[in-house]
Amino acid sequence: MHLPWEEIEKLTKYLEDKGLAEVSIETKDGKISLKKGGQHFLPQVALPPASQKTSSEAEIKKSNLPEITSPMVGTFYASPTPGAEPFVKVGSKIKPGDVLCIIEAMKIMNELPSEISGTVKEILVKDGQTVEYGQVVIRVEP
Repeated sequence: MHLPWEEIEKLTKYLEDKGLAEVSIETKDGKISLKKGGQHFLPQVALPPASQKTSSEAEIKKSNLPEITSPMVGTFYASPTPGAEPFVKVGSKIKPGDVLCIIEAMKIMNELPSEISGTVKEILVKDGQTVEYGQVVIRVEP
């Protein structure tokens, strides 16, 4: 989703005028979120849905395995703290509710729980790597 800075400035002014701290707009082309942090607004723009994959995603081999995707733009962390054991590794058995990783967005740590049972077959991102909305991070064999 591409918004000119003038439009972002208009949205920011609207939020200030209405006393709002946050607004999110989602269309078929993508999503934009404005959140007030301190005295400034920080725009966060998500990439288009997975149906419009980027070239780097197109390079990742296709698979028939169920895919777990990032629900937001952020930084992927495989473990709860630096140097700690990762939440899951290739070969790990998982069940619904198990934490798979952390996605940090706007300095908030968001745990990504599994919604399926199975065995982790692929982890497609590295610890500390930036992930996009809808990007495949893990593939699971049910």
